[in-house]
Formats: sequence, structure tokens, C-alpha cells
Amino acid sequence: MGDGVNGLSGGFWPRLFAYSIDLAVVGLALSLIAAALFTPTGGFIRHSDPVLVPTYCAPVDEPAAPPMDRLRLTPGDSALQSLRPDRPPDEFLVERCDVLLTSGYARTSFIWQGAVSYRETVQYNLGPAGEPVDRTIDLSHLFYLLLLAWLAVAEALWGGGPGKRLLGLRVVSAGTGGRASLGATFLRNGLLYGPFALIGLVESAGDLVPALWNAVPEWLPVSRLELLLLTVAAIWTLVIYFAVLFQRPDPFWDRWAGVSVRRRVRIVTD
Repeated sequence: MGDGVNGLSGGFWPRLFAYSIDLAVVGLALSLIAAALFTPTGGFIRHSDPVLVPTYCAPVDEPAAPPMDRLRLTPGDSALQSLRPDRPPDEFLVERCDVLLTSGYARTSFIWQGAVSYRETVQYNLGPAGEPVDRTIDLSHLFYLLLLAWLAVAEALWGGGPGKRLLGLRVVSAGTGGRASLGATFLRNGLLYGPFALIGLVESAGDLVPALWNAVPEWLPVSRLELLLLTVAAIWTLVIYFAVLFQRPDPFWDRWAGVSVRRRVRIVTD
């Protein structure tokens, strides 16, 4: 087997399929962790976007259970709050959603009728028994942090995670073609997933300690801060796709880290 610095480039499609496999592996692992811990922790540890787990939603009829009263009486503070009529809502709809074994939440829609109708939806985390949960750790927010750490270690030890190994790819040192150092693979994956991991940490901190959101300056309300984070994620995603398409054979995160992705080839001799 040859996979040194002079081997074949990893290519676009093999790298994309390998990335998809690694995403599925990490997502499945987080789903299993959440399924095991959601009930024992009273909903503190959850996964709102698990792999291959259905979500069941059903309306809550009046009179609502006492925990739901909190939802009915607590409209949100959306960026469009100035459009809300200065009076109580004309109608509200409460819906409970359960993500099998991993999460649960309730949604309340507040509706103001008029010449121009206004609708606002608020979501609140629920525990296994349907009780509101103020502080949570949503493993979906930590997805890219775990992906970053796992791939960095796997690439340093074995040349790649399950995806790369199945597709016959290997991360190697660009100078020698040998095993890449742990520092190089951490830098590589930090450039790739660092912005997404940082956004997840910010969201986790806000869920774990809601008071932190109160420290956000008035000129940048929470809703706009979240929009800003989503914008950063979207821009970085475009940067990554353009780099994979036009920076051949290795994009900037490989070059700056001093590594290269090479395809394993079989050499047959007589």
C-alpha cells in the first residue's frame, strides 16, 4: 500500500463522502448518549436533533397543565417585537413535541388578529415528565466540538476517522508523507470546524446559564446575536466549499497545518 506525499490526491468526492460518514458516526454517538441520559438527568442532558429519531408533536387542549401556563403567559422578545400590538394576544396555541428518548419541548404560538395579523412562537424545553427545564446541555450544540476533537485524534493516530479509512484516504505530513502530528491535525480541524464549535459553545453557555444572555448589550439583543452567529456559520460554510472546489489538491486548512490528504493506492509488482 502506498500513501506517501507523492500519492494520489484525496479528490473532492471521496473527501465529501468521508466527511458525510464521519458526521453520521458522531451524530449517532451523541444520539445514543442522549437516549441513555435524558431520563436519568431529568432532561438536563438532551439532544434536540438526533440521528434517525422521530419527533411526535400534538396540540395541548385547554385547560393546559400548570407547567404549560408558564408558556401561555410568556411571549418572547423577538427582533420584530415592535410590530406586536400593545394588547394581550387574541389567541394562543400550545403544542408539545417529544423527540423519542432524547428531548422534549413545547411550542406556544401567540396570535394577534387585525388588519395585519401578528404571530409569535416561543419554544421551551420540557423534561421527561413534561415539566419545564430551565437549564440544559443540548448535545447538538456540542456536535462540532466533538467532531473536531475526535477527527484530530483519529487523524494523528490512524490517518483519519471511519469515513476516510472506508474511502481509502489518509491524512499525512506534507513534508515527509508519514504520520501527521497531533498539533497539525488539531490545527487542520480547528480551521475547518472551529467557528462552528465556538458557536455551539456560545449557545450551550446561554442554555446552561440563561443569565448570561442578560449580559448581552441592549444594542445587540439575543435574537440578533443568534442571527449574527448563524450568518458567520453560513459565510464560513461557503468559504469551505469554495476552497474544496478551487484549491487543489489541498485546501488552505491542510496547507496551513502542514498536512495533506492522500488516496491509498495498491502497487502490484510481478
